[in-house]
Amino acid sequence: MPTLDFPTTIRPASVRWRQRANTQVHESQLSRVATTYELPGSLWAVTLAFSDWRRSELADLEAFVAMLRGRAGRFRLWNHARETPRGIGTGTPLVAGASQTGTTLNTRGWTPNTAGILLKGDYIGVNGELKMVVAAANADASGAAALTFEPPLRASPADLAAITVTRPTAVFRLDTDEVDFDYARSLGSLTLPCMEAIE
Repeated sequence: MPTLDFPTTIRPASVRWRQRANTQVHESQLSRVATTYELPGSLWAVTLAFSDWRRSELADLEAFVAMLRGRAGRFRLWNHARETPRGIGTGTPLVAGASQTGTTLNTRGWTPNTAGILLKGDYIGVNGELKMVVAAANADASGAAALTFEPPLRASPADLAAITVTRPTAVFRLDTDEVDFDYARSLGSLTLPCMEAIE
């Protein structure tokens, strides 16, 4: 089944966007001292709410959901509350160097000598992954900038891989096989729980 693009013409009434970390906590039964282990596999989860839509407007969304076939389908989704960066975000940003891992990425191709090229809370897309910038980044005289973000990279992006700052996406799937479409008179509503698909 091909990966679909979430329609740009469909906008949710509200969005609940959250990061779902992957940790284990072991607590001593004697002392109550807790040890926490951070594991790979942090992902994004989102709930899209569509309320009081005309039934004709809801039809396109119903068709999109039907094409997903429950949790089997995959689709590219962005954070509707942060479609563009708060920072300047100009240039043609690229990954600068191969074999990078963790939560910092060396990049180039930004507009040179630009303070606040990205700001805290901005999203970037790289290597099919969606990251939130957690420290303001400045572009130097050559257009290079080091980006710090969460969650960590799952895989090293290739040198010169493109970085997306407008509607950056990750691949998601539905978090349920059953989606309820609620109708009242001439209006309809839908809540769509989704989670990032790590494969």
